[in-house]
Amino acid sequence: MNLKKTNLKTLPTLLPLGIAVMCFAADATVKADTPQHYQAASMLIDQITFCQSQGVFVDGNGVALNRYGGSWNSNSNPSFIRFADPENGILPGNNTKCSPLVTHLFKTLYNWNWSNYSFYDPILGINKSTASPQAYQYCLLIKQGLGLSQVMTLDEALPGDVLSWWQVGSSSSDHTMIIESVNWGSAKPYPLGYANSNPALAGTTYYEVTVIDSSSDTHTSDSRFVNVNGNLEHIAGIGRGVIGLLVNSNFGIVGRT
Repeated sequence: MNLKKTNLKTLPTLLPLGIAVMCFAADATVKADTPQHYQAASMLIDQITFCQSQGVFVDGNGVALNRYGGSWNSNSNPSFIRFADPENGILPGNNTKCSPLVTHLFKTLYNWNWSNYSFYDPILGINKSTASPQAYQYCLLIKQGLGLSQVMTLDEALPGDVLSWWQVGSSSSDHTMIIESVNWGSAKPYPLGYANSNPALAGTTYYEVTVIDSSSDTHTSDSRFVNVNGNLEHIAGIGRGVIGLLVNSNFGIVGRT
């Protein structure tokens, strides 16, 4: 598997928060089929959601099946993904943050190792490598042409593309997710005339994009809202939901909601 061939997009955005970078990744080596990492992510969500629908929220050790957290090399709270194995009594599980989810999927499905790539990190001011890049570091790897290649427009997006965004200069406003689908019927012109409208986004078009991610936050139509004893509760971790992207006339992404 050569992730260098993936349809990866690095895109400047105009956001109220300031200058940002947005990045896409897709597996071009399996364009005829849905990429394995997307299939696995979707299956894990379905497995966890099914258990929750049956009233099963924890494993045999009393640990929640779906969690947002973990650290890559931690002995006390390691990040991981776990697929169900009913024959051996193993329940599905997730304990990841956004970009480690993607990295675990790449490692599990393709034996991918980001430690093989050294890149310049402007926040740290050094050249480095890491087995588990943060979301902003995914953007850096992409922009520096390491491991993943770039594609520039939303109309080229496919299921399995990895989408990352980063507010340049900070590591606290970044996020990584996997694209599931683009709803082309959801197109709406960017609304002007409101107090918080951004004139820089005039003439852009809004599209709804369904994504898979590990998040402590929620999106529209989010699968992390779960019925718990008759009450709808938000359970952080892996899930799918809908975000909004703004594109120009060439389908280049210029903003997000």
